[in-house]
Amino acid sequence: MPTLYLPPHFKFGAATSAFQIEGGWNADGKGPSIWDTFGHSPGKVKNDEPGDVACDSYHRYGDDIALMREVGLDTYRMSLSWSRLMPEGTGQVNQAGVDYYNRVIDGLLDAGVDPNVTLYHWDLPQVLEDRGGWANRDVADWFGEYATVVFDRFGDRVRRWATLNEPIAIWAGYGVGFFAPGRTDARAGRQAMHNALLAHGSGVQAFRAAGSPGEIGIVLDIWKRHPATQSARDVALAHEGDDDGFRFFLDALRGGGYSDRIRHRLQAEGTMPVIHDGDQELIEQPIDYLGLNVYSRIVVDSTKNDGSQFARTDPFPGGNFLDNGQEFYPRAVLDALNLLRDDYGWTGPVHITENGMADGPSSDSDPLQDDERIRYVSGFLEWISEAIREGHDVRSYYLWSLMDNFEWSAGFSMKFGIAALDPATLDRVPKKSALWYRDVIAAHRKTRPTAEQA
Repeated sequence: MPTLYLPPHFKFGAATSAFQIEGGWNADGKGPSIWDTFGHSPGKVKNDEPGDVACDSYHRYGDDIALMREVGLDTYRMSLSWSRLMPEGTGQVNQAGVDYYNRVIDGLLDAGVDPNVTLYHWDLPQVLEDRGGWANRDVADWFGEYATVVFDRFGDRVRRWATLNEPIAIWAGYGVGFFAPGRTDARAGRQAMHNALLAHGSGVQAFRAAGSPGEIGIVLDIWKRHPATQSARDVALAHEGDDDGFRFFLDALRGGGYSDRIRHRLQAEGTMPVIHDGDQELIEQPIDYLGLNVYSRIVVDSTKNDGSQFARTDPFPGGNFLDNGQEFYPRAVLDALNLLRDDYGWTGPVHITENGMADGPSSDSDPLQDDERIRYVSGFLEWISEAIREGHDVRSYYLWSLMDNFEWSAGFSMKFGIAALDPATLDRVPKKSALWYRDVIAAHRKTRPTAEQA
């Protein structure tokens, strides 16, 4: 077990998202999302397995909460299905959806687990996609209306909110077609990225207007690009990858607008989004924290780049490797935190909202023996501890994921959970890492002050 330097009130959690676990894709008045449509389209998801059932958390959320209690989680990061709450995207609210999330939230609180709720984790209502989706500027108003409904129904009990999770996924869905809705229109993709930031601003405004207690932020993923050499081509490729992956969003949120480097490239490509007066003021609404999803780094080598929209990694950059093929580079979390501070002046609270790894071949013979995951998480916790020593205000860690679930275009082929999902019964079966994580949490809990001391 690692020796960690973590403040007494540091919280440990796990994360999931609505589409990846809930199932019940058309139950009780829920409308289809773009991922329902995408998953029902042949050739879009591995083995053509849609997420119709997923982990069936719509019916088995009690099993999820029981697993959280067994592990001893302090907090649970989840998302809401927009189309379960508002099947038409706007207008009428589906009370059955509200009732479901009330049961989940109340169940978490009864179990002593704090809910951390994300408004949008990639599952736009299909009816809104039919109206242009994220490429339609009106999405900011649609999102603001949805956020207002959510804060009205759940804001009395949820204390931590995020507007968007990893908005780069919108580019993957609109610009290059890897994700739902499967569009390959670079101009629409860049506009959709800008519109997502407008929606974020609208969501923050709705939160402030609701007067709910608690805090609101946004969740970004940082896979820092490291050039394989200091050649001009490698450095340029690293800059391009960072710009596309996270600087586009951070520049607008924290840098006063898109950088000259981004503007020049997108203008040359003919993909610069249309920006209206007042957009920047809306985007940079003050937030209370930043959520950071961090898994590793990407080493880019211009001699191995295939010319696609994403910078390619050198498959052998010289680091340690997990048996799933991913580089084990836990310092990535400190690199990301330093970038937020040094390049964007962010010294406020940070929550590590996702970190984890998929099982590799070493788990094939026994899916419950996942020593590689223990090594991986332990390494990241040690670097988070070092970051806190260096003055970064990191307040929580959420392991991705609570259980094996539907991993988007990979379907059920990638297993990130600390609990396995029995394919026949859908029972949640703790892996070795779940028991190890339980012990880490229990050891840290002993350092916390009692109620009398607090």
